[in-house]
Amino acid sequence: MKTYQDFSKDEFVENKIEVTCIGAFDGLHRGHIELIKKTKKVDNNYQIVTFNEIPKIYFDNNLKPLLDKKNRNNIFEEYKPTNLIYLKFDEINKLSANEFLKFLDININTNKIVVGKDFKFGKDRIGDVNNIISYFGEENVILFSDYLIDNEKVSSTKIRNYLDNGNIEQANKFLGRKYKLTGTVVEGNKMGSKLGFPTANLKLHYELYLPKFGVYGITCNLDNKSYEGILNIGITPTVKDSTKIKIEAHIFDFNNNIYDEILDIQINQFIREEIKFTSSEELINQIRIDISKVKNK
Repeated sequence: MKTYQDFSKDEFVENKIEVTCIGAFDGLHRGHIELIKKTKKVDNNYQIVTFNEIPKIYFDNNLKPLLDKKNRNNIFEEYKPTNLIYLKFDEINKLSANEFLKFLDININTNKIVVGKDFKFGKDRIGDVNNIISYFGEENVILFSDYLIDNEKVSSTKIRNYLDNGNIEQANKFLGRKYKLTGTVVEGNKMGSKLGFPTANLKLHYELYLPKFGVYGITCNLDNKSYEGILNIGITPTVKDSTKIKIEAHIFDFNNNIYDEILDIQINQFIREEIKFTSSEELINQIRIDISKVKNK
């Protein structure tokens, strides 16, 4: 597989490709994976064309990705495209719809193309699949319809809505994998240890879209070993008045010093919302209940 990073409008793909799939692939959810699989079925000599920045995030600084760049790349690699091309979005975005089609044809060696039926492109998003069909010919364009789960269209917007509501199970179902946070364990205020529940405080490697504040059941991966635990995402209002968001994991049956270690956290279930308790004793009792819910699930 050859990867092209920040592919500009003046670059050219070096090899001959039979079929191209293109999309923003925001979150790489199950619909996106089916699009890639459909392309691969057309011909194993295929390429994935996407953007170095998710377009909707490029235009909205407050929106965060569902997947970091490293894991996004790893998932693409699993499907073994001949080429993986990340277009330089701030440059490609300025092309007209017709210029973009010529770019796909000449620079990217597109013959056949597989694309979602709602795909938009070109300056001001004026181009659509009808333009693609007019340019490449109907016989060379394969349209991918909405991917449904339980009669509901899978989309990154709906996944974010599920995360906002703490519905992590449905978000995971739409993603086709567990929602994951990755970061380095950093030193905190050690309040968890004082309460009898030591926590690993996570500094994310990449700013991601966070689920609703609250407590979650998780699986941690550390040094190729898996551990169960609970995760608190929020501002820990009982312990300290603060607006700083903290991500703290209590790992079951584990008490090693893991400062500066890299921790992968898969979020499995929503336990409860974040609550401000009236005392440390009340908080301790609730943490015990949270742990039992995960252990007895």
